[in-house]
Amino acid sequence: MLVTGMAVGGLAGAAPDDAAPDTAPELLTIPAPQIEALPASVPPMPPADAKLDQLFPRYEILHPNIAFWTRVFGEYSELQSVVHSKAYPHKVLRVLDFRGASMQMSEAALENHRRQVEQQAREAAEALIRSIHAKHHAPQTMTAEERRIYELFADVRDRDPFKTLQGTIRIQRGLKERTENALRVSDAYLPHMEKVFADYGLPTALTRLPIVESSFNLNAYSRSGAAGVWQFIPSSARIYMRLNEIVDDRRDPWTSTDAAARHLRDDYALLGDWPLAITAYNHGRNGIARGLAATGGKTLVDLIERYDSPRFGFAGKNYYAEFLAALDVERAWRARRDATERTRAIEFEVVETKHYVPYETLRRLCGASDEEFRRLNPAYRPEVIDGKLYVPPGHLIRVPAGSARSFEVGYARLGTHERFDSQRVYYLLHKVGKGETLGGIARRYRIGIDRIRAANGLRSSTIRVGQVLKIPPREEPRPGPISVAVGESKPMLTREQLTAARAADGTTHTVGRGDTLGAIARRYRVSEADLKRINQLDSSMIRIGQVLKIPDRAGSPAPSSGWRNHRVSAGQTLASIARHYDVSIAELRRANGLGESSLIKVGQTLRIPVRD
Repeated sequence: MLVTGMAVGGLAGAAPDDAAPDTAPELLTIPAPQIEALPASVPPMPPADAKLDQLFPRYEILHPNIAFWTRVFGEYSELQSVVHSKAYPHKVLRVLDFRGASMQMSEAALENHRRQVEQQAREAAEALIRSIHAKHHAPQTMTAEERRIYELFADVRDRDPFKTLQGTIRIQRGLKERTENALRVSDAYLPHMEKVFADYGLPTALTRLPIVESSFNLNAYSRSGAAGVWQFIPSSARIYMRLNEIVDDRRDPWTSTDAAARHLRDDYALLGDWPLAITAYNHGRNGIARGLAATGGKTLVDLIERYDSPRFGFAGKNYYAEFLAALDVERAWRARRDATERTRAIEFEVVETKHYVPYETLRRLCGASDEEFRRLNPAYRPEVIDGKLYVPPGHLIRVPAGSARSFEVGYARLGTHERFDSQRVYYLLHKVGKGETLGGIARRYRIGIDRIRAANGLRSSTIRVGQVLKIPPREEPRPGPISVAVGESKPMLTREQLTAARAADGTTHTVGRGDTLGAIARRYRVSEADLKRINQLDSSMIRIGQVLKIPDRAGSPAPSSGWRNHRVSAGQTLASIARHYDVSIAELRRANGLGESSLIKVGQTLRIPVRD
């Protein structure tokens, strides 16, 4: 038998005949699995979008993997564990069914029992594979169970697949319930997410990656330190968003979506291929580039077939297939769901702070409950929510739809006891470890050594193991005079950062980690030669932080020959409208008498210049 000490019989989807009680978690009756088709109650997949398939090709080599992950997301329960091989994921050896046991055991007891059973199943499967390998020249000597597994791999072209299978057995838990919940949760966020991706010129289907990354769990946090629906790790997060003592933008589904769009845009700019760019989101764009260079390949198939690297393992090879499977499962789920069940998208307006203000004051000004305000502004650290630190100036705050004007009036009336010109004094504590230096600690917390010295009364940089240092929080720069802005759609940057971002949008580009001259040229749709010429570069070598001029592809804008009208809808900004109509923000301001302001409101009619 595959699972030692367990009775086996019945169908894969059936509940156990005799689930074990809490007092005796050693044994579990597990139905013998069958390799069956999807249940008859699940309708066939709607026709695939041909345009989508051009962007996201379904390579033949991935068909079995896509089918496997479709079953993981859409068929196998969270209380089922699939025993299979990394080499041939779709060849399911066993399905361990814990649904009956879950009705009789506590959650903790079930989890301990499940881990034990899964480990036994993995070891038993490895032993079975070794035995089949030893007998593969004499199938008639195999047991019934060995013969079943032997015949399961009869269509595999490998001369001895059971040698390949050794050491590759893994357990995959089902995700059906979690995926269905993810799809229900996504209703509230997808309209905004799709708009952000469309504004960046990216395929909106990419907004389904959180199904794979986090099951749309807003509070997801992995053992590797990845957080939020898009599962940014700290190093990537610091490139694309704020991650400091005040906020962790990874936990904000709107802000992190904008960051993910820019991340994927940069992946595609470097790799020029969506299967590769999507895989790079999981594996790292430089890692994918190294793999292509090592194999001389151009596609994901080249990497899967020829890239032999311990870092490019099962997760990397299957990530794109998981994405395609998630698209299929979502399409089928929406096809059979009543449209009236769809959750409404979360609506809000955005205002901007001008001082250091307590979090609770901002919540009170917009009239939101604590739960609603946290839901709209989930990035703030507990120290900010508890009042130990203030919300700095230049922060864009989401408020319930319709409350921005009352917020603006209330903010203008705040007294000096509720708005401040400096941050509260608050320290993090750091216990010095073996081998640490004051310079290394300063770099870790990204503040100056002098500030740590001053906070701790140190006359030198000498520190000792076990010493507890007070680490002052990093201060965000205070911007110049600003006004409250209603309707900004990307609350993640300070005013100075917004200004820099706008400057980079077609005039300059600040080189970031992973950028290459070729990738930057592709992003702005200019030639690499033009970039070299306008920046007086002798080679393609660039450095992080270097500011490059971007040549204007279209030259000076042609004079307008007339106007069209545009009615502002919820979530739109002057920048997004300018991108939509391919005009500059400055032209929109001039055409509508906005001066230097980007302030627009829902329902407002704007004049859009039309050129010949």
